Amino acid sequence: MIKLHGVALSNYYNSVKVALLEKDIPFEEVAQFPSQEPEVLSVSPMGKVPWIEMDGKCLSETNVIFDFLEEIHPEPSLYPADVFERAKAKEIARIVENYVDLPARRHIGTVYFGGPVDDVAFKEARPALEQGLKALSGVAKFAPYIAGDTFTYADIDAYFQIGFANLHSTKIYDWDITESIPGLGDYLAMLRERPSVAAVDGVMQEALANFLPK
Repeated sequence: MIKLHGVALSNYYNSVKVALLEKDIPFEEVAQFPSQEPEVLSVSPMGKVPWIEMDGKCLSETNVIFDFLEEIHPEPSLYPADVFERAKAKEIARIVENYVDLPARRHIGTVYFGGPVDDVAFKEARPALEQGLKALSGVAKFAPYIAGDTFTYADIDAYFQIGFANLHSTKIYDWDITESIPGLGDYLAMLRERPSVAAVDGVMQEALANFLPK
């Protein structure tokens, strides 16, 4: 059985969890915060979560885990059948991860741990987020899913990574980024009704409510 290491506070952990539920792959959750301890670095080279463990072997990096799950459990597929459309779904996911989620992480010390707002991050993160959202608006289809007519890993990425970024943008800038792209808010609301997403999101929201500084 696959062991999924991480915590419900992690948007990437929750992304892998939804993928496992969508594919109906049995798994066990193992609570683990990110760490630079040697025992964690030996299985997750950057000390990040999530990672999965299977038959004594470990694999980290969410998009790599997605591809691995697709190989070992191809049905139901969470990528489009067409080779080009599959690549476009991956392109969308990378844009969400690198240009929406990543800039928002500049404020994680403030949002998650109650630290002071970093002046440099305050000036630099919003323009980077705006650029990332502009890029996303150029590739997102919302037809009805972000990459077309089928639910894919790109939708999983979009739901949790945009949600993470929005948590930061509303806290730091009083800016709801879901209003920045026409149709984005309605699209995320639609995903929230999907059973796998709703189940994982509910656990995440409870974890955030108990963890985030008041």
